[in-house]
Amino acid sequence: IGPLPLTSYAEVSRVRNLVAHDVGQGIMPPWTATPAPFGYFRGERRLTPLERETIVQWAQQGGLEGDPGDEPAHETAPKRGLSRVDGAMEMPAAYTPHGNPDEYRCFPLKWPYEETKFLTGLSVEPGERAVVHHGVVYLVSPENAKRPFEKDDAADGPGYPCNGVSESGAWLTSYEPGGYGEDVPGGLGFEVKPGSVFVLQMHYNTFKGSLPDRSRIEYAVADQVDRIGRVVLLENPLWLAGFMNIPANDPDVVHSAVMRPSFMAKDKSYLLHSADLHMHQLGRSGSIGIVRNGAADAPGPRRAETLLSIPRWRFDWQETYVLSEPARIEPGDQLYVECHFDNSEANQPRVDGQVRPPREVNWGDNTADEMCLGAVLIGPAE
Repeated sequence: IGPLPLTSYAEVSRVRNLVAHDVGQGIMPPWTATPAPFGYFRGERRLTPLERETIVQWAQQGGLEGDPGDEPAHETAPKRGLSRVDGAMEMPAAYTPHGNPDEYRCFPLKWPYEETKFLTGLSVEPGERAVVHHGVVYLVSPENAKRPFEKDDAADGPGYPCNGVSESGAWLTSYEPGGYGEDVPGGLGFEVKPGSVFVLQMHYNTFKGSLPDRSRIEYAVADQVDRIGRVVLLENPLWLAGFMNIPANDPDVVHSAVMRPSFMAKDKSYLLHSADLHMHQLGRSGSIGIVRNGAADAPGPRRAETLLSIPRWRFDWQETYVLSEPARIEPGDQLYVECHFDNSEANQPRVDGQVRPPREVNWGDNTADEMCLGAVLIGPAE
């Protein structure tokens, strides 16, 4: 995603006009979320207004080097990805997608442990990024473990065809362009029993050619964790049935959903540790948050509390945002996801080098379709 090295004066100076433009426009550093109301997100990449203006003025005034002797010590960049890797599960063989241009393919992978373990970190590592649109990791319980392999055996070549978000099993993590693996925050872990199967669902896009891919899942495990976590998908089931219409030429189409996931007991509190928002190319902005219930002793109107807000959606920069301090979900509270889409003539993607004319769009698996999907990590508060 980032082809330019920016580690020395010479490297930066030769592209200073590009640097000034992208910094001035807020494109770089790549960070699309507004500051979290609960402190900040972990690993935020931000420049202050003064830092941004300093860089722009430096470029406009000729990009002078200054005295190398005054250069401060370089800070160590924060580590991204898993803090450690205990093992990996790789696709058994490379697969070459042939979608026109999109294809979903699922690959079952055997869990190697013979005792119950807890996943404390997960990462999807694409083998060929030019064709990987995104990847999702599902956990299939031992009693259903045979089914993915039966589908694999019945299909030609490695893996088997599968739909977007309908693969059976529990969603664990995902990879999107710009994203990377994460340790599970808050002392949480995902319980994995012996005989479980992981399904790596890959969404391929062949706009840049049909190239072989052999992706893998890297992970960290523990024998015990403080609490068991769960990833919850925020969506309206009717959207998947064709009820998320985005009319042609409409610059601001809004779709939202409010829910309290069924696994959350009505009388218990929970902690929300991270949030991930997913749309496609027509996405304009979006948010995820909590709809607070009025207290029993002081009833009042319900209010929305935003946890993640992305005011300028960028399809090429998607990642999971981890709150520095988790947000508490009390009994009666609900979660919401809201997405804004721009289907005007000025916001159309290019297809085969040509700007696509506006057309009616709905929920779908392909890049040319759309989605409004939130994924949040939740664990018990006590």
